[in-house]
Amino acid sequence: MLGPDSRLLTALLVTASAALLAAAIRFRLLPVKVLCGALSVMVAMTGGIAAVNYYYGYYRTWGALWIDLHGSTGNLGAIAATTTTSTTVLESGRLGWISLPGKHSGYRRRGLLYLPPQYDQARYAHVGFPVVELFHGTPGSPVSWDTVLQINRVADALIARRLIGPMVLVMPAINGSGRDYQDCVNGPGLSDDTYLTQDVRADVLARYRASHDPYEWGAAGYSSGGYCAANLALRHRGYFGAAALIEAYFRAADGPAGAALNHSRPLETANSPLYLAERLTPGSGPVPAFWVAAGTHDKTDYRPATAFAAALNRIEQVPFIKLNAADSGNAWQAALPSALAWLWQQLAPPDLRVLFPVRTRAPAAMTLPVRPVKPHHHGACGAVARPGHAVRRCGNPSPGAVKALARKPAQV
Repeated sequence: MLGPDSRLLTALLVTASAALLAAAIRFRLLPVKVLCGALSVMVAMTGGIAAVNYYYGYYRTWGALWIDLHGSTGNLGAIAATTTTSTTVLESGRLGWISLPGKHSGYRRRGLLYLPPQYDQARYAHVGFPVVELFHGTPGSPVSWDTVLQINRVADALIARRLIGPMVLVMPAINGSGRDYQDCVNGPGLSDDTYLTQDVRADVLARYRASHDPYEWGAAGYSSGGYCAANLALRHRGYFGAAALIEAYFRAADGPAGAALNHSRPLETANSPLYLAERLTPGSGPVPAFWVAAGTHDKTDYRPATAFAAALNRIEQVPFIKLNAADSGNAWQAALPSALAWLWQQLAPPDLRVLFPVRTRAPAAMTLPVRPVKPHHHGACGAVARPGHAVRRCGNPSPGAVKALARKPAQV
C-alpha cells in the first residue's frame, strides 16, 4: 500500500516535481509555464514533507494523518461520567472522549480519558486515583495518543505486569481549531494555560474519582506536549507533583509558543522552562519532580534538554533518559512505558503503593533503544477489523519497550 511513510511516495512526488519543472521550461505559453512552475514547487514541498515523515515515521497510515491533522475522533466513543461497578477482574481499561468545558478560560474542547481497569471494580469504588495530564504534539490532537502511541494498550500492559498501579490519564487538546497553535500558554487573546491547569482539572474532579491532592497529579507530553508539561509544571509549581518530558523544547522561541506570544521577549522569558529552571534556588519552594528523555540524534533537542536537566539538578536529581534516535513516533513509543512507570512512583500515595505494589522502579539513568523507522512493514497494518479477528496495528508502542522495563533491576 502506498502509505504516507512510503519511500515510493516520496520518489513519485520528486519525479512529478521534476516533470512539472521540465514542462515549465518546455512549454511556450506563459500561463502554462506559470501553472507548471507553481505545481512543481507545491509538489516538491509535499515531497519534502513526505521525506521527513518517511525518515521519522510520524504517520504510517493515511487515516492516522487525517485524524491527527483534522482533529477527527477516530473510532473512539464517549466515556460517560457515571459508571457501573463490577465484581469481576477486568483486564483492560476504557479510553474514550469526554467534554472538557472551560469555566475560567471560556474554551470548550473535547479530550480523551483513560480509566484503568480497577476504576470499574467494586472493591476500589472509594479510591481516588492519581491523574496524569498527557499533552500531544503540534500539529496534532488528543487522538494521537491513540493512533500513534496506543496509550490504552501501553497502560493496560504496564498495569497487568505490575509495573505501574492504576492511574487516570486525561488527554486534553493543547491547541484550538485550525492552525492557530497555542502550545499551552496564556498570551495576547489566549488562555490555554488557564484552560489546562484550572478548567481541565476542575472538570475531571467534578465527574470522576480522581485524587484531589495536587501532588498526585502529574503532567507529561511529547514534543510540543513535553514543552507544555515542563512550562505548566514550573509556572504552577503547587499544581503538579511530577512531570515527564519526551523530546521537549525548553524555550518558547524554539517552538510554536513563541508565535503564540507574539514573540514578546518578556512573555517568552516567562514561558521558557529552561529560564524558569535556571532561576530556581533551594529556597524557591516546592518543585515538582522531573524526568527527561531526549534523542541523541538531534542536537537541537538534546543539548537544551541536557541544559534543562543540569539546571534542575542543582535543586533535585533528574532522571535523564537517552534515546538513540531523533524526535520521532518511535522515540515517543520507546520512552512512554518508562515515563509512566516513573510517574506512578512519584504520584502514588503510600496507601495506594500498599494496595497496588509494583515489581520494579524506573532506573534513574539509562539509554533506551528505539526501534528503527526503516524498514517499514506494510500489509495488514491499520486494516479494518472483522468481527472475531485480531488486527496488527502499525505504530503501536513496542511490546519490547514494556518487556525491557520489566527486566530492568530495581533502583532507588
